[in-house]
Amino acid sequence: MSEQTAAIDEQAEGRRRAQSGRAAANNTAAMLAARIFAAALGLLGTTLIARSLPTVEWGYFSFVFGLLGMLAIVTDLGVGRAVIGKLVHGDPTEASEVAASFIVLRTVLGLVGYGLAIGYVLAMRCPTPVVAATALAGLVVVIATPSHALTILFQSTMRLTLVAAAESLARCVQLALTVAAVLWAPTLLWVVVPAIAYEVVAVAVKVVAVTRGLGGPIPARRIELRWWGPMLREALPLSIGLALIIMLQKVGLLLLGHADSFEAVGLFAVGMKFADLLDTAAVSVVAPLTTLLIALWPDDPPRFRRYFRQANVALIALGLLALVAFWPVAGQVIGLLFGENFVEAADAGRIQVAAGLLGAVANLGLVALMATGRNTLIPWIAALALAVNLGIAWPLIDRMSYEGAAIAGLIAQVVLLISVWIAVLTTVRLRRLLPVTTVAALTGVAVAVVVAASLAQRHWAPPWILTCVPACLIYVLIAGSIMRRTEGLTIRSLRGPETDDTVANRSGGTDRRGRHGDSPRVRTGADGEH
Repeated sequence: MSEQTAAIDEQAEGRRRAQSGRAAANNTAAMLAARIFAAALGLLGTTLIARSLPTVEWGYFSFVFGLLGMLAIVTDLGVGRAVIGKLVHGDPTEASEVAASFIVLRTVLGLVGYGLAIGYVLAMRCPTPVVAATALAGLVVVIATPSHALTILFQSTMRLTLVAAAESLARCVQLALTVAAVLWAPTLLWVVVPAIAYEVVAVAVKVVAVTRGLGGPIPARRIELRWWGPMLREALPLSIGLALIIMLQKVGLLLLGHADSFEAVGLFAVGMKFADLLDTAAVSVVAPLTTLLIALWPDDPPRFRRYFRQANVALIALGLLALVAFWPVAGQVIGLLFGENFVEAADAGRIQVAAGLLGAVANLGLVALMATGRNTLIPWIAALALAVNLGIAWPLIDRMSYEGAAIAGLIAQVVLLISVWIAVLTTVRLRRLLPVTTVAALTGVAVAVVVAASLAQRHWAPPWILTCVPACLIYVLIAGSIMRRTEGLTIRSLRGPETDDTVANRSGGTDRRGRHGDSPRVRTGADGEH
């Protein structure tokens, strides 16, 4: 009986954390810091690999990992976001069963994805080194897919700080092994091995933490496959939509691999590495926000609107900061990190970073649609953006090679963002949901700073750091003032009140003293139905 009571108390605590804006902000800060640290180490490792491999082998490397990235179409299926609601709102027994079934499902999907990767490179008659590298690097998918299922367990109770620590440790191990491979065995297959080691370390830490009850519900020992059907049915629209969006993000690499050359793939991949930093920021914001918005809707629309607006402003400001830092000095930075052979990819890199910013903001809109039950709109929006990309990519690649692929991706992201925002405004129907005025002001400041910094760089050609740092400082000062005046947005306000201002507390949950609220849901026993 005591174990059941403890499980119920733990479930209540997890639900309270899921509905806490303060917990979401703390998790976002931890994940953002860890992911930026990990991305920086990953970028350093990537530059070492790019410098040590011949140009064509760097193209092979980029193609293989681009292909594996697209496998999220199969290995994710959107089940992770769909299952969070069951973990947050379900009773302890149900949550444990769902957790176990979810991990097994993701493991099976990882194996299926691995088989599809091997089948694709064989069917397309890719060069032998590409086939061998895919067979080895594909183990990343096999390990990472169930590992992400464990991350969802931590996410459901806003305990992502341990995930952040695990990923940071794993990235340090990966970088150390990358340095060793570059120094002693700079070949395509050996530089793939550190990526596998990263996933092994990360999943090992998560497994230990989950089994000790340090994050989310402890998976049941018995696997209930009956949960697979409801998971997949609920996730189906989201699965199709996310599959199309992943194709939208990665299709440029595959098109270049077939319509151009692997050298062009390598040049295109350089810009993607910088765009991935924005994706890192987006994931860090979106992961806790997904749990928070699911927990808040439909009980607390005002807080739903407030946190959605704040997340949009924060992410856009962060993305524009990245654009200010990169755009004026793209050529110098790429030359410094990847070598002079890749400087010609600077313009494509600028375009890809801008596209990454638009994609990150669109992702927030997709989270709002998913949290409010508008999953069925997502496939249509994603299909439209992908159709635009494919429709213009072929002629642009034929005429402009990898720069054409970058332009096609940017136009498609514009279509995606506009479509998502229209869908959010017309379906969620909350006033002042999107911070249009603030976004316009921040964008204007960023454009002005980028133009001024680019002119200074062109006329005086100072070292990149002397252009980048002042431009970023000027932008941060002005943007911070704008956000404070228009949205009242500061670091303190992002964290929220120290008290547990949650839906659970104000609608009949328990406060820190264990007292129940007096909402009608509790008085009528509504919560007990779940």
